Amino acid sequence: MKNDIFDFRRFGKYFLSDLRTCSANFGLSLITLSLITFGITYVLTIINNLIFEEVWAGPNNGLRMFIYAVNLMAVVILMPVKCYGGLTDKKYGSFWLSLPASGMEKFASMLINTIIIAPLAASMLFLGIDALTCLFDQTCGAPVAVSMYKISEILGQIGSTGEFSGERVPESLMPFISQITNGWLYIDDLFGISLPFLLGAIFFKKNKTAKTLLSLFGFGMAASMISAPLMQHWGLEIIESADQIEELFSHGFFRNVALWDTLSDTVVNLALLTGIWFRIKTLKH
Repeated sequence: MKNDIFDFRRFGKYFLSDLRTCSANFGLSLITLSLITFGITYVLTIINNLIFEEVWAGPNNGLRMFIYAVNLMAVVILMPVKCYGGLTDKKYGSFWLSLPASGMEKFASMLINTIIIAPLAASMLFLGIDALTCLFDQTCGAPVAVSMYKISEILGQIGSTGEFSGERVPESLMPFISQITNGWLYIDDLFGISLPFLLGAIFFKKNKTAKTLLSLFGFGMAASMISAPLMQHWGLEIIESADQIEELFSHGFFRNVALWDTLSDTVVNLALLTGIWFRIKTLKH
């Protein structure tokens, strides 16, 4: 069996086995994390309102949406190490290499669990806890899931019609507004958050999360220092050439911001995917 062969039947069996292993390693942590982040927020808000406002009131939508984002970020950071950090360990890594699946199948399963299954499970769990809490304590207001749906509807209306609360967006801003209000624009950004921590989990042998964060900080600093002079010069040219805000957003960059964002995110994600793939192919014990 060659490592680059992909067999769907074999992949299905391996994926289910990988999913069960990942659930056993991270499932309890996922549940605990969601319960703790939501529970602490709820209890502290109730106590604070009872002491200072003398009224029973749960956390509002804005705070719960922020905690949801924090919880999701924590899952994205911690899950790869819990599920795949053992690959750098000689005993488990040797066992993983001996599993009857090709490198491509292991690579695909790893990606599906990391960038799709884990965030989706975390979202369903947290939003479910939030919805149940709002059902029994109506001082919290509408569930976060409902609020997010309403926000997406509002953004979609603005992007398609250019109108919000009776006000109309200038026609010259519409190409820019319609692009940034499209939720699909941010899908690759979510992938780009998960992939560095997956690469760090299978690359570093110890202190995987800390070293990944330090690496991201270092790359960010280097990229900023390299691109800052160019971006400053380019930005000043755009601003100076536009007498009004409408002219500024009529510039080619703002009219094609979705294209530029997608291209930059794709380059970064492909680089991360390449690193993950070659790490899997060259992993030895």
